[in-house]
Amino acid sequence: MTLNIGLIARTLNAPHLRGTGRYVQELLKNTHTADDVRWTAFGHNPAQPFRVPTDMQGRAEVFEFRGDRFHLWEQLGLPLRLRRAGLQLLHGAENTLPVWQPVPSIVTIHDTVMFEEAGPGTPQHRYLQDVQTMALRRCAHVITISGSSRRDIAQRWPFLTDRLTVIPHGIGDDFFQPESMPVPPVLRQALAGAPYLLYLGGAQPRKRFGWALDLLARSDRGDLHLVACGFGAGTAPAPETLPEVLRGRVHFAPFIEDAELVALYRGATAAVYPTLYEGFGFPAVEAQAAGTPILFSPVSSLVDLVGPLAWAVPADDFAAWEAALCEVLALAPDARGELAARGMAWARQFSWRRSVEAHFAVYREVLSRQQGA
Repeated sequence: MTLNIGLIARTLNAPHLRGTGRYVQELLKNTHTADDVRWTAFGHNPAQPFRVPTDMQGRAEVFEFRGDRFHLWEQLGLPLRLRRAGLQLLHGAENTLPVWQPVPSIVTIHDTVMFEEAGPGTPQHRYLQDVQTMALRRCAHVITISGSSRRDIAQRWPFLTDRLTVIPHGIGDDFFQPESMPVPPVLRQALAGAPYLLYLGGAQPRKRFGWALDLLARSDRGDLHLVACGFGAGTAPAPETLPEVLRGRVHFAPFIEDAELVALYRGATAAVYPTLYEGFGFPAVEAQAAGTPILFSPVSSLVDLVGPLAWAVPADDFAAWEAALCEVLALAPDARGELAARGMAWARQFSWRRSVEAHFAVYREVLSRQQGA
């Protein structure tokens, strides 16, 4: 039986893809004709590109609905579309759902950060705390991406405990290809062949960019640079605000294609990922898939991502971070090559195709349960 699935895909309806957008895109990219699944991917902004795969199994539908300020696109416009679209199920892949659910609805809650960080008394806080709690009470099932996120969700919404399935993310096929695109020219020119650390995470406080800067500043390697990814327009610190010892050694990557990101990983001496919380830490897996050592703390979901190329160090022990970086920098080529081979083999367990097949199993189980009710 063909599954006709509606997919909330607003994160594809944007100038650039971020983490959740990559997840939504991979669901579509890794659906094959033989799966007998047809998607209808919904976007909300005709003025922006809609980055669905060209060979998507299904169709894209972008529509506006007045009242986006009050989330009416999701709460009214989308349910009205669902009523006449002939879909069997809705998947809210981006943490939220409409309260009115004309068809059985599943939501992926990646983590609870957005619910915790919404400022009290704001419209967004009321939407996430009140409206979304009602939507979650009505939903058929919840998918999340790690055991850590599952625990956080069950603690926040105990009524979801029996409706939770963990399906880990995969990583892109580009990481397993022998060749990649070159590093973007602007970064090649800035680095001028210098060795570099790669920071992933952007400006959010829990990502701790300052920790990465301090690590570089206190290193005895004056030739070492830092390439920082994840900073949106206007979020990167001005060069003149950096400590003098770091000026000219810190470079902010523009938005880059996945294949360029692979090249950045492969060219790095090491990756540093000092985040304090992640629902699923892509960089922890991606660096190892690229054969690059990575330093991070075994917190939240990262506990499960300590592979052969990971240096797991306590979150608040800066001396341990310094020692780990010194150890990585001192690796002999043969030892580094052996670890790289083991890390790349370990990372192959994180398959998007396997993840997508697990999603299909949840869809079919939910529909079977609904039909038997």
